[in-house]
Amino acid sequence: MNNSHPSMPSDLPLRAIPPLTALLAFERAASQLSFRRAARDLALSPSAISHQIRGLEAQFGVKLFVRGARSVRLTPDGERYLEKVSAALTALQEAGREVQRHRRDSAGELWISALPFFTSTVLIPALPDFKRRNPELTLRIEATHQYADFNSSRVDVAVRYGREHSTGLKFESLVEVKGLPVCSPLLIKGGMHNPEDLSRQVLIHLTSQPRAWPVWLKEAGIPEVTPRGHLWLDSVPAMLEAAEHGLGVALAMAPLIKARPGFGKKLVTPFDVESSHSETIYLVSRTEQARDARIGALRRWIVEAVSHARA
Repeated sequence: MNNSHPSMPSDLPLRAIPPLTALLAFERAASQLSFRRAARDLALSPSAISHQIRGLEAQFGVKLFVRGARSVRLTPDGERYLEKVSAALTALQEAGREVQRHRRDSAGELWISALPFFTSTVLIPALPDFKRRNPELTLRIEATHQYADFNSSRVDVAVRYGREHSTGLKFESLVEVKGLPVCSPLLIKGGMHNPEDLSRQVLIHLTSQPRAWPVWLKEAGIPEVTPRGHLWLDSVPAMLEAAEHGLGVALAMAPLIKARPGFGKKLVTPFDVESSHSETIYLVSRTEQARDARIGALRRWIVEAVSHARA
């Protein structure tokens, strides 16, 4: 009786398939032509990468790399093997994504990766409306500044500031935003009425956008202004909260800032001078899900939430 698996040739011993750790080490090293960069990507040591690749070479009886003093390059055997290994790993990755999509479909879950400011100002106030219109769906929202990795994460859609080129993704413009100075009313009572008055204030910066204030000051015609100090924070909500507490002046995203609770009371505009430079907030999704009804419902809800927030 033949007990071999129907999809596995009976004359192929399982030991002919190398360990996945070795295949990953080879693919990373071969793609980047660097054992050190491969080690960084896989959180291993360069010696561990070298050990895995030497194991492959010993198993096949061929050299996959030509090793130099400071560099490596693929042999013809290595180039042919890389092509096959890359295709196999891509197939495994897609199989994993398919399993995740099937699990989410059956569970009625949708995952959103969005900027913290966008999450608190636009998405959270609109959540009751989404639940009313889509009672069978459950949203999971990750508020983060990190770009969503659609290849390895469970995210269905992402909301991002600016566009990062990536194949297989669809970018849809949600809203154009510009920098608008905001602060506590106490600073205005203290005598801040013109852009030149920023010389007596602390400028609050977002660490991921170090050029925001210099660009705004240049466009306002006062690039030479030297503020009293600088405060650097790593998220927009933290930056706006610092401004509300009177710690300095921050640049907010207009027009969305007007939807923030407390705007006009705890947080105000000292002078109505917006930056002429604008950036776009995009809705990002996989092109392969363009006709997914659940993604369509999510897209319509987000677009309407943005429209309501900017009204």
